[in-house]
Amino acid sequence: MSGAARGARGQLAEEAAARRLEALGYQIVTRNYRCRRGEIDLVARHGTCIVFVEVKARREGIPASLQAVDARKRRRMVRAALEYLTERRLVGVNVRFDVAAVELDESGLPVAVQVLQDAFMEGE
Repeated sequence: MSGAARGARGQLAEEAAARRLEALGYQIVTRNYRCRRGEIDLVARHGTCIVFVEVKARREGIPASLQAVDARKRRRMVRAALEYLTERRLVGVNVRFDVAAVELDESGLPVAVQVLQDAFMEGE
């Protein structure tokens, strides 16, 4: 799969995840936050929490998407989240890390989104 096709698939998956999160009461604050320490697909508010969301899309289904967030990815995401909070001077806020697992059909279109709240914690 070409880089352009992968990017388009990723954009569709991210948009599907954002719509699902909004339906669950999340307010999307930032998309595709990038810094020298890593990147975060979506940053949202959910109740009193700032939520950092990793979007993973796979044709093999939801479990494969969830498993794709390995220890290395979690560490990079936590470092990026700390930088995000520091840049915005957000001190003492409740933080959560969620994963939005997107299942793709054979043509690469999103067909299902599952949100796993508190998928991991800082230091895991």
